[in-house]
Amino acid sequence: MKKLIYGILLLILGSHSNSWAISKLPTLQELTIDSSVLGEKRDLVVYLPAGYKFSQNHYPVLYLTDGDIQGSHTVGTIDYLAKFEQIPQMIVVGIVNPAKTRIRDLTITPSDKQSLNQLENADRFLDFVEKEVIPYVKQQYRILDYQILSGTSHGGQFAINAMVKRPDLFNGIIAISPSLYWNNRQLLGLAEQALKDKKLQGRLYMSIANEEPTMTDPYQQFIDLLVSYPSEKLVATSQTFSDETHNTTVLKGQYAGLKYLFSEWPIPEGEPKTLADLQSKFASRSTLLKTHLKIPEDKVNGYAQWLQYLNRHDDVLELLEWNRKNYPHSVDAHSALIKAYMDFKMTEEAESALKNALKSVNDLSPKQKSQLKSLIL
Repeated sequence: MKKLIYGILLLILGSHSNSWAISKLPTLQELTIDSSVLGEKRDLVVYLPAGYKFSQNHYPVLYLTDGDIQGSHTVGTIDYLAKFEQIPQMIVVGIVNPAKTRIRDLTITPSDKQSLNQLENADRFLDFVEKEVIPYVKQQYRILDYQILSGTSHGGQFAINAMVKRPDLFNGIIAISPSLYWNNRQLLGLAEQALKDKKLQGRLYMSIANEEPTMTDPYQQFIDLLVSYPSEKLVATSQTFSDETHNTTVLKGQYAGLKYLFSEWPIPEGEPKTLADLQSKFASRSTLLKTHLKIPEDKVNGYAQWLQYLNRHDDVLELLEWNRKNYPHSVDAHSALIKAYMDFKMTEEAESALKNALKSVNDLSPKQKSQLKSLIL
C-alpha cells in the first residue's frame, strides 16, 4: 500500500529524475545595459527557469541586487522549491553591484545632501531598475505582471527604500539583514511617514541574523513601526536566524522569504484532491500572478489514480472527464477515462469514450488506435 501511494505521489509531483536532467536545469545569460540613467554600462546576470526555451509559458520575475554573488544560490533555491510546487518557477534577474559602486548604488542619500533636481544614490539606481532594467526584461523575455525585489545588507536597505519610494513597483520585497542604521536611521523616518499615509502595499519579508546592535536595534525599530501602523494593503513578517551571521544568513533568508511570499501556493499534502480542490487552488494562484493558470493534465491524472485506489468513483470520473474536455487532443486524457470506465464496469460509457477519442485526437497512429481499442476488450 505504501509503495502504491508513494508511486502516485511521484506521478502527481512529476518525475524528478527527469526534472533534474542536465537539459532541464536553469540557464544563465550575461548581459550589459548601456544606462543613460547612470551614465555607464551595467551588467546583468539572467537565469531562465528549467524548460524555458521548450515552452511558451510566462513567468514572474525576481530582481536581485548583488546578482553575481547571490544569483546562483537563489536560483538553486527557486528551482528546488518550484520542482516541489512550493513556489512558481521564476526568471531571476541578478543586477551586478561591483565593489566600486555598491555603496553609491544601494544606499540612500543623506536628506541634507539631496539634490532638488536630480536623483542620487539608491533613488537614481532605483530609477535605473524601473526605467531601463525592467523594460528591457519585459521586451526580451516572457514575463507575467508579478515582480519581486530581493536584497541583502545594503541591498536590503535598497529593497525597503524601493518599497517606500515606489510602493506599486514590486509585488513582494525580501530584505535580508537590511542596513537600516544608515544615515542615522534615515530610512526609518521615511518608512514611518509612508506607513502613516497608508502608502505601502504588497508583501514584505525581513530577516536578521545574530548581529551587532548597530544592525539589530534599527531592525527592531522598523518591526515596531509595522506593528504600530498596520495596513490591509501591506502584509509583512520578520524572522531571526540566531544561528547565522550577517554573511551566512542569506541562503536561509531567501528560502524563507520566497516561501512566505508564496505561502498560499503549495497544494496541501496528505490527502487526494478533488476537482473542486484543484480548481480552488489554481484560481488563487491565478489571482496572485494575475494570469489564468490551467490545471496540468498529469496532475489531474495523478489525483484521479489516488482517488481510484480509494474507490471514490464519482470524484475520479469528475476529474477525468474534466481532463478530457480540457485536453481533447491528448491520448493520455482519453486513455485514463476509458480505463476508469472499464474498471468501474461502465462498458457503454467506455465504448462511447473510445469513439470520442478516435474522433477528437488528431493524427492518431495505427499503433495508438490499436492501443485505445484494446482498452475495452
